[in-house]
Amino acid sequence: MGTDTKSKLYSRAVCVGIIIIALLTLSSNHNEARAFPERARPSSLTGPWELIVQMGMEVQRLHFPVTVSDENKPEKLETVLPVMVTPIKIRLQHYLPDLTWETTAVKDAKGGIVAKLTVKGENLKQDIWLNPEDPPRQSISSSIGGVAIKKLHDPNTVEKLLHELIDANAAGIVSIWPEDSNSPFEYAARQGETIEVPKSKYKVRILDYVPHYSIDAETKKVVNMSEKPVNPAIKVSVDDGEKAHEQWLWSKFPSSPHKELQLPLRMRFSDFNLGGSDGRYILVAAPGAQPWLLFSKKGKMQAKKAVLGQPYPFSNEHYSFFVEKIFESAVIKTDWKNDSEKLLRPAVIAAIEYDDTVQQAVLEFNKPYHQKTRFGTMVLLYRRQMGSSKATN
Repeated sequence: MGTDTKSKLYSRAVCVGIIIIALLTLSSNHNEARAFPERARPSSLTGPWELIVQMGMEVQRLHFPVTVSDENKPEKLETVLPVMVTPIKIRLQHYLPDLTWETTAVKDAKGGIVAKLTVKGENLKQDIWLNPEDPPRQSISSSIGGVAIKKLHDPNTVEKLLHELIDANAAGIVSIWPEDSNSPFEYAARQGETIEVPKSKYKVRILDYVPHYSIDAETKKVVNMSEKPVNPAIKVSVDDGEKAHEQWLWSKFPSSPHKELQLPLRMRFSDFNLGGSDGRYILVAAPGAQPWLLFSKKGKMQAKKAVLGQPYPFSNEHYSFFVEKIFESAVIKTDWKNDSEKLLRPAVIAAIEYDDTVQQAVLEFNKPYHQKTRFGTMVLLYRRQMGSSKATN
């Protein structure tokens, strides 16, 4: 009896962990994969519908009917709704009975590295898009593990740096841009170690490392709140032979949150601390190089080349991920589309026009859409008309 109870609790914990992954990915990335089985549509989705428009809190709401010829089929709309006492016009363009989002990587000369991953497990197959330069897309995480992506600049030093990061004394990677250089010098930072910056007069020394940087409210001194990598930071000294400059660098804040950097060189600190947790991975990519994975196994850091299509397990081995593809000089683009001719996730695509500008708005059913204008914040809500008794399927 006790074993059965533990088994049920364990299964519930696993399900919660995976659902968290799916929800985080769906909410931030609008991925097109379905994480949950399709459910029968509730009758509350059916019309009659209306669009509520309110400009600020003091202005009376405007009610506009939204009508289509067939609720189960996409339809092009040509309705223009004027917002009174403003030059704003809301142009309804498309009706979609089943809104979904399609994410792709698009070539862009100003773009960077993009990774497409797939998370798989029981009742789950979810596409994940990661980009080291886009904070909301830098990682996914749940109770059973996660994946983060980090970028290195020199493809010729990736393997060397990763093997150095396995050393428990390595705090992370420091990138230094010498004067008049677009390519940084990168090295694995170890506390107390001094590095000579190539093609310069500077020497850099790591004075301190804290995984959980904070400031004591009374003493105003830096303190380490825990050994978990919550807010990793290093204190560096840059010496040109005449004067030494000291400064804290934060992994999560490339620019100082407290004051302008005083260092004579542009520097950046990247944390690679997995916290000793199995099931967590760091995908390391550099232009023109095969991607690598840094991970923890039984509390010990390991590094290996990532094989495209090969599954890598989370802490619960029934769930895993694989790297499907790495894109270079790319950006992540997410577009709306209609997925089926069934009334499942109705939405209206609109254009907000004023002052010679056009702003697209995706109005999802029962989800307020906020648009800032020079007249104040405008709120749009596509919903079922209040008091309607129609409930056909």
